[in-house]
Amino acid sequence: SPAIYRDLMFFNDNGGMLQCLDINTLTPKWGFNLGDDSDATPVIEETPEGVFVYAGNEVDRQGNLGYTKVRKINALTGEQVWERSYQCYMDKNINGGVFSAPAVGTGDIEDLVIFNIVKTGTEWGGRLVALDKRTGEEVWAKKLNHYGWSTPTIIKSDDGTSYMIFADSQGTLFLLDPKTGDTLDTVSLERNVEASPAVYDDMIVLGSYARKIFGVRIK
Repeated sequence: SPAIYRDLMFFNDNGGMLQCLDINTLTPKWGFNLGDDSDATPVIEETPEGVFVYAGNEVDRQGNLGYTKVRKINALTGEQVWERSYQCYMDKNINGGVFSAPAVGTGDIEDLVIFNIVKTGTEWGGRLVALDKRTGEEVWAKKLNHYGWSTPTIIKSDDGTSYMIFADSQGTLFLLDPKTGDTLDTVSLERNVEASPAVYDDMIVLGSYARKIFGVRIK
């Protein structure tokens, strides 16, 4: 999906280009070579320091073992602020790397951006990584026994405390502390989850390969 900021549209393509387009004139403003195929939606953040886009690539054309790079880029100029690399596997059926939009923290986690990395560590494993927005340094990393394609999603309690939900390819729905990556609870959704969750008040709604739509209440 594209991301929109005022009159600018940002999108990735299978050729590995992150592009910025003026939507009034359809004129390209800038392009950035991510180095490989990219299916994940870029995310825009407007801050007092400027407007930035967070993006990542897959491991597709690099062979059986390559690197996904997660990046922070100046959204108005296309200049890279920082990047961080993770080695990932791929095979003929499943690529590795970044497939979902990152979670950009606000409030009590406003200094963090969290990426979901597929097929890293092992061929079937994954990793959630929280990076410092300013420097790109890793604040925490959570090893996943089973990778997942679902977007990590931040939710807020009534007092403003942040929590994160994430589902993996085995159908496990995690409730996590996004400050540390610690698991607070899990629920089985029976089979692989690709979709991103929808959240309304205290209810999470999510579908899985079990051909069911689940409603999970947060307490």
